Amino acid sequence: MFKQIKLQTLFIASILLAVSCTKDDPEEIHEHEINKVILHFTNTADNSSFKVKWELEHDGEEHTDDDEHAHESHIELAPNSTYSVEAEFYQTNEEEDSHDHDGDHEEEGEDITPEIIDENDVHYIFYEFVGLNNLSITSADDDVIDTNGFGINLNTTWTTTAKEIGDIKLYLIHEPQTKEGSVRNDFGGEDDTVAGFEVHIELED
Repeated sequence: MFKQIKLQTLFIASILLAVSCTKDDPEEIHEHEINKVILHFTNTADNSSFKVKWELEHDGEEHTDDDEHAHESHIELAPNSTYSVEAEFYQTNEEEDSHDHDGDHEEEGEDITPEIIDENDVHYIFYEFVGLNNLSITSADDDVIDTNGFGINLNTTWTTTAKEIGDIKLYLIHEPQTKEGSVRNDFGGEDDTVAGFEVHIELED
């Protein structure tokens, strides 16, 4: 009799403990706030390369850094050309100074790209065109592939035709409902970040 009561008491206690642990367990939270995107371009014809950087400042202002092919917040591409493009994602803190005082070194922040690669099933990068008809972007042969066989567009191929000027919005989507679509609303999920770029397809000087 006492043995049975003891077993019942242990059973009830185990249930209460399990309920307590369930309540205390934290929910999974996507902690990173990505506020910097870097696109690395390589022209497949001559292997020349450049990069363009988009950054959301901590005051909410957008900023695009550049080199010789990314002038004053736009990406400059040659007509009738093909580029291999690799995207990288970073999180910077407000306390971090992006540039050192000598101007010869730059801290990019925490690289979130490996986490996106590891969690490829719940991430997808979508490029939305605004006023661009002479540019196509496709998943590259070396793109990161999820378990369903979809490239997540971390590595892409950009192909240009005639000259034009337009805009691109890069969406890093978290937990998309699908990875097939032609507009942002087709994919569902939430945006980890949205980066805007002005694109100029024009003859180089």
